[in-house]
Amino acid sequence: MQLITLFIILLSVSNVMGHARWKCPAARDLHDDHQNHIPFANTGNKYGPCGPFSGTKYWGMNGVTQLKPGWMTVIWEESISHKGSPFRIALLDSSETTKIILLDHIPHWDASKPSMMDESSYVPYKMSVYIPNVNCTQCSLQLLYIMTDKTNLCGVPSCTYYTNDSACSGHTDNSIACFGAPNNNPCRILNTCFSNYHSCTDCRILGQHKLDNFQYTIPVQWPFSNLASNVYQLEASTWIDAWLSSVPVEFTTPVGKCV
Repeated sequence: MQLITLFIILLSVSNVMGHARWKCPAARDLHDDHQNHIPFANTGNKYGPCGPFSGTKYWGMNGVTQLKPGWMTVIWEESISHKGSPFRIALLDSSETTKIILLDHIPHWDASKPSMMDESSYVPYKMSVYIPNVNCTQCSLQLLYIMTDKTNLCGVPSCTYYTNDSACSGHTDNSIACFGAPNNNPCRILNTCFSNYHSCTDCRILGQHKLDNFQYTIPVQWPFSNLASNVYQLEASTWIDAWLSSVPVEFTTPVGKCV
């Protein structure tokens, strides 16, 4: 009985803590009873688009970062390692709708070994991304962490991420949920990426063009641009000193306030 209780407690803690979340710029985050920011409280969680603090009423709850078009370095951190689970960075508009995918299929570092209960052990990931020349007074940078390790265990080696189907049981019927699914709600779409972590950091971009009309493509030098958008599998590579190795220098050159 004690072992079962301990397992339930650990599983509960695992689901509460964001397994990956923005570190810089700061994520939407909790505050204590005195309205002081709690730096390592729950941020990104399994429900999109921005975890437990989705919704325009939460925009700016932990400050707003003013960005300029061009290259800048962002940092996120991982509290629980999910082998082969890739990341994605996207730009959301004021309605929290994905408008631009800045980088996709960012491979995981499978050698990472954070300890869930020790925040000092959380593993940082650094990446320089290109901020488009758009004017957006209420935007958010969204970090996705797609749990392809879980979909593989459920017999789905390749899954598709759908915004409105991003936290479900892993099945399209009412059968038993896949292990590690966030709930027992059946997925609407077959082979969906059913378990994902979401984290948002709020920003303003001082560019020239309207976001809705702006055409953007991921930089052609990104080595994973040949992979299909929104379709994910086990994707891993080597990271050295928090930087992804074997990518062009643009993506590993420190730029901006986060460095």
